[in-house]
Amino acid sequence: MKIEGELRKEIIDNGRELYAMHLMTGIGGNISGRIDDDAIIITPSGVCKGRMRAYDLIRMLIETGEVTAGGKPSMETPFHLAFYRRRKDVGAVVHCHPLFCTLLSVTGETVRTDLTPEGLMVLKDVSFIPYATPGSEQLAKNLSEGMIGHDAFILENHGAITIGKDVADACHKMETLEFMAELQVRARGNDRLKPLSAEEKGRIMTLVNNGK
Repeated sequence: MKIEGELRKEIIDNGRELYAMHLMTGIGGNISGRIDDDAIIITPSGVCKGRMRAYDLIRMLIETGEVTAGGKPSMETPFHLAFYRRRKDVGAVVHCHPLFCTLLSVTGETVRTDLTPEGLMVLKDVSFIPYATPGSEQLAKNLSEGMIGHDAFILENHGAITIGKDVADACHKMETLEFMAELQVRARGNDRLKPLSAEEKGRIMTLVNNGK
């Protein structure tokens, strides 16, 4: 369980960091964090995530989607709620439109994590989610079908999502996801690109699964 005031500050601080790193631009993107099994805090619609204030954020119930404090929540609220309803391990959800992740999304590609040990250790495998209209229940449904066993997602023709135990964890995964996407895009046409071997990938995943 999170203290609500602390969670609001975490979302504000991490929103500013994501904006400063150009992972969020304009009024795009959204962040949410779990207070407890019943409620979340989520960013508002139409507000720059680099300039939010604590009272801009919205508290809402996970089960019903009822707003219990604040104004209009993010239009992407349906898929945020889908994560919290389906996965009790999720403490935060971050959605951005980072340049290189989005470049891959419009070419029908997911992000490869097998190019570096860190990519695998932080992200595991990245799930590619078929396109649906932003903010729609269909997008939430598509994510629900692909969310188990993954912490990072590329949304076709849209952007990226990462989840974590808390807001900072989800944001760090987003930063790593964009780094791996940039590495992949910039390496296009390089015949010497060499992924980790299947054996090494297995060793890395064993370390991850053992909590190393």
